[in-house]
Amino acid sequence: MSYRKNKSKIFAGLAVTVVIFLVGAGAYGLYDINGDSFDLRDREVRLVVSGSMDGDPTDYPISTIPINSLVMIHHLDRNELDIIAVGDVIAYDRGGTMIVHRVIEIRDDGSFITKGDANDGIDPIVYPEQVIGKIVGVSHIFGELVTLAKDRATWIAAFVACAVVIIYSVREILRIYSEKEDDDDVVR
Repeated sequence: MSYRKNKSKIFAGLAVTVVIFLVGAGAYGLYDINGDSFDLRDREVRLVVSGSMDGDPTDYPISTIPINSLVMIHHLDRNELDIIAVGDVIAYDRGGTMIVHRVIEIRDDGSFITKGDANDGIDPIVYPEQVIGKIVGVSHIFGELVTLAKDRATWIAAFVACAVVIIYSVREILRIYSEKEDDDDVVR
């Protein structure tokens, strides 16, 4: 078997391995950030752009949330808010901005007192109609990847890398066809 055939089989096997790894890592990441579930109904992923939840680690299931983390929000209707407990992290609307903070008290009227783990003071009262949902998962790694993907320099580097691979591939294809034509000329 020629070197060229071995090289192409090795490359194909490597490409398949990389694709399988990426699909598996993506599926595991989705499962992990979604609270150990693949159910995506009534869910939303958001990027945390503030450090208000980047405090000391807690004993709660959703501990500190570093800046540039992805959070999975399970949307809740007003009649589902009773699943929220003290210590849960909720997303709520404050004047058109989504806030993600921890519930530190649930009042008798169904409203919530929240606070960012890194903040000194508590937030204004969160009323049931402001609640968007409960945070069920956090991924700092995927959040950093999304943040990196939003960077213009990353896109330029990716474009240059793709261009180099395309140029190299075209060059190799032309070289192989040139060698094949030379082989055909010798056989004739």
